Amino acid sequence: MATLTPLPTLPPNGTIEAARPALSRLDLFDGIPRRDLDLLDARLPLVRWPREADAPATLTRGDHLYIVRQGRIALSDVTLQGQEVTTTIVEPGAVYSSLGLETAAPAVALEASAVTPLPVHAIEALITRYPRFGVNLAVALTGRLANLRQTVGIVSEMRVEDRLRRRLHQIAEQIGTAAPEGVRIGLDLTHAQWASLIGASREAVTTAFGKLRSAGEVEMDGRAITIPWAAMNAAGDPVPALAS
Repeated sequence: MATLTPLPTLPPNGTIEAARPALSRLDLFDGIPRRDLDLLDARLPLVRWPREADAPATLTRGDHLYIVRQGRIALSDVTLQGQEVTTTIVEPGAVYSSLGLETAAPAVALEASAVTPLPVHAIEALITRYPRFGVNLAVALTGRLANLRQTVGIVSEMRVEDRLRRRLHQIAEQIGTAAPEGVRIGLDLTHAQWASLIGASREAVTTAFGKLRSAGEVEMDGRAITIPWAAMNAAGDPVPALAS
């Protein structure tokens, strides 16, 4: 096998070498030889991001691709009225991008997370060496776009409880875990954070959760949320991929 072409030097700031999640487990690197992935893994940075801490400086730069290796990252946009709305929750193995922007979108780590930042020159080097990486990246970004279109439809609902219901079902499809009583959503979010997810006030979200609970559409134990199977089936939602 040919020797791996060296990538441009990447900034070491904020990297940690221990306990690195393997690149071979990520769809983004599908089709790249395992030996090459091991070499890449040894030189790509890994930035740890504590839960709800300010974003590390290395994860706020423009013209970067960010690969979530562990944890969950919530991305936000600011409306014309100045309201911050959480548009996407990025899972392990997924990506978000600041390519063409001066800075990355506002973000918060919902869990203790680890992210690999890739500057433009590193992305170019990877695509040149592995054209399949470019295809995988296009697929990943297309998936992000489809998710954003769905989110736009959700936040355009007039009633807060309708927006909350659809957002809960969207997240349940993406990251929910099947249980005997229904689909559990494994996010430890406050009502203020749910409000950001649907573009509403915290008070309105609290009221909306109350209405959904009264209607038997959600079950809550503290911040733990379960959507009963009857509610999932009524909405025609598929069983989550993470079902166990």
